[in-house]
Amino acid sequence: MQPGGAAGRVALDLVIEGGWVVDGSGEPRFRADIGVLGGRIAAIGDLHQHMATRRIDARNKLVAPGFIDVHGHDDLMFIQKPGLPWKTSQGVTTVVVGNCGVSASPAPLPHNTAASLALLGDIPLYAGMERYLATLESLQPLINVAALVGHANLRLAIMQDPTAEPTPQELQAMQGLLRQSLAAGAMGFSTGLAYEPGCYASQAELEALARVAKEFEALHTSHIRNEGDEVEQAVEEVLSVSRHSGCAMVISHHKCMMNANWGKSARTIANIDTTRAQGTQVAMDIYPYSGSSTILIPERAHRIDRIKITWSTPHPECNGMYLADIAEQWNCDKEEAARRLLPAGAIYFAMDEQEVQRIFQHPCCMVGSDGLPNDANPHPRLWGTFTRILGRYVREERLVSIEQAVRKITSLPASVYGLAERGQIRLGYWADLVVFDPETVIDRATWDEPTLPSEGIELVAVNGQIVFPSSDAAPTPGIRPGQVLRRQLPA
Repeated sequence: MQPGGAAGRVALDLVIEGGWVVDGSGEPRFRADIGVLGGRIAAIGDLHQHMATRRIDARNKLVAPGFIDVHGHDDLMFIQKPGLPWKTSQGVTTVVVGNCGVSASPAPLPHNTAASLALLGDIPLYAGMERYLATLESLQPLINVAALVGHANLRLAIMQDPTAEPTPQELQAMQGLLRQSLAAGAMGFSTGLAYEPGCYASQAELEALARVAKEFEALHTSHIRNEGDEVEQAVEEVLSVSRHSGCAMVISHHKCMMNANWGKSARTIANIDTTRAQGTQVAMDIYPYSGSSTILIPERAHRIDRIKITWSTPHPECNGMYLADIAEQWNCDKEEAARRLLPAGAIYFAMDEQEVQRIFQHPCCMVGSDGLPNDANPHPRLWGTFTRILGRYVREERLVSIEQAVRKITSLPASVYGLAERGQIRLGYWADLVVFDPETVIDRATWDEPTLPSEGIELVAVNGQIVFPSSDAAPTPGIRPGQVLRRQLPA
């Protein structure tokens, strides 16, 4: 426990008293009051004699750092729907956007587009990272946001034909645009090698970009090229990029799709461990579900038995229906039905829950919701990822201790992504805090009712200001205390 903090009779803005503190370090919980002043943690200990503008009773509750969602697609939601209830209701105080190779900036050339951009929505993208981040700052986000720049965006913004191999001049221009994005404060770059146009990139192209990220001590996150039959080769590809460039690596939502590939994570994780032992920084994340979700890919129709449609532009009446039922109604095969639905999104039930849990238990594994807030009938991970970890993986399954689970969603991602003075309850750190009941915290979002809010999260504070529950009980109803977190440039 850390004693002291704000001394004398200085009035604290907020005291959360009587709770069990799980400080994010992974160390055992301890009982203490938490005092907040000026948006930061100013005191930890017995604060019953301190003056405070507001006191919160947290007896029999756990007090943790705010949860960090390392894999979000909320890039444009901060502009379209800034309330973000799917984040705050499950304890998330920071989200990393720009994943899977697509981001809010840079905008494509006028004649370029890609199906994967649908993950973000349909409002215009931003010319550059600086303009995007400055816009977010001017609008004052509700929670903290950090951004990656998408590799697809780099290709679409520079290449006349983004499905081709870049010319030396185009590759150099992509590197220059990546440098601009990193200089503006992006945390790194993301690739979506399973999607167009990322799927056309060679390892040499990826290494050239990763070397630029290394210059900034930034990282590379990847939705790898194949999560099914060739998952081992796909993991090796991005690990090789990391080894050759020296760039830190995060494998996004690591999984092994389709029954024939269940169990292959034993070999992919062994490769990750070997690479880490050689000194390369590698981490990964998961979401705690056995179904994945992305754009609808007709080629998957006959390989995966259960596919649920989350949205369809030409056939919105099919939102929430299963592809097999649609095909039966239309008297055609599933692949033909999928093509008629395009553009569309889908949930694919092709993962092994036990394997997801084993991957989660690895020491370098973090948690990302991969939630798609634009989907009309979204995957329940949008609303339930973090409470599902605490309720099902910790309390019910006992996969890890509560202290280790909190570390995975707080201090570990803060360290991996370079989020300074966040992710732990420590004196002087920003007061991103969550109060929850360990006996009742649980996700309620289901496949059929995917937008049901979680239970057991009692209070969420971002930079010292209460954002959940959103009511007159908050110090300033409607306040947006989040910050745009820009990566600090190396000295």
